[in-house]
Amino acid sequence: MLEEDPQVTEALPDIIEVKAAGAGDLETLLFEFTTEMRAQFDLFRRLRAGAESLLDGADEGLAKQARADIKAATDAIALIVRTLEKIDALLRQLERDRLDAEERQLEARDPDVLRGEVEALIAARVERAVAERLEQALAARKTEVSGLAGGRGPP
Repeated sequence: MLEEDPQVTEALPDIIEVKAAGAGDLETLLFEFTTEMRAQFDLFRRLRAGAESLLDGADEGLAKQARADIKAATDAIALIVRTLEKIDALLRQLERDRLDAEERQLEARDPDVLRGEVEALIAARVERAVAERLEQALAARKTEVSGLAGGRGPP
């Protein structure tokens, strides 16, 4: 079992439950199912359209078979749609679970470390703003000095 493997348990962050360790694989599988269901949906839709075209002007036996094919294709399409709805619900739940886990992980972090990170972000932004203003001031001064050198003195 996955829970019993100490290497796996140690490698996982505390916030991730061992039961959810394969969520990425499940998500990939659900996306693959969605693609396959879409192909099946298209196939049954074409089969139904083909059977509908046999209804007009066909003999009674062929028309009866076409109606049975239409019903089978319609039932299969309905099942595919319900399956796709369930896959969508599962994908949405996986995303909610992932966001909840991230939120719990953030809540579990040390407030002093978070405060330090925020202060570092603020300091970096201030440094960028000061550097931009300094560049603008230097460019303006350079323009002023070049104007003086060109014989255009102050008024």
